[in-house]
Amino acid sequence: MVVGAGIDLVETHRVRRSLQRWDGRLVARLMDPPEAARLPAAFDERAEALARAIALKEAASKALGTGWSRGVRWRDVEVLDGPDVRLRAGAARRAAALGSPGACAVRLRVQDGLVIGEVWLLGTAATR
Repeated sequence: MVVGAGIDLVETHRVRRSLQRWDGRLVARLMDPPEAARLPAAFDERAEALARAIALKEAASKALGTGWSRGVRWRDVEVLDGPDVRLRAGAARRAAALGSPGACAVRLRVQDGLVIGEVWLLGTAATR
């Protein structure tokens, strides 16, 4: 059972520009150190990976129905390889309030300089 769904579209050139300008400050705002450490070091690959992470984090916040409010922060949604997302802290509490153990189905597409992230928050019936 799906209890929330979110989709987000990110333009990679915008992430690239933001990364050029803010680099470490941008990454620190969006990710905890262990998640940030998984980003590639080379600039182009780093920008692409960050664009993918932003798309999935935004889609997850929409699936939770909060955006970045009601105690849900950027760092509460961790992007894992696969791709997959892990909900922590405020995001996990919000998921529980919606009847979800935090399990998500994720889809990520990259096409023509755009990243499309989709996240479905699954309820307990779907996780059995």
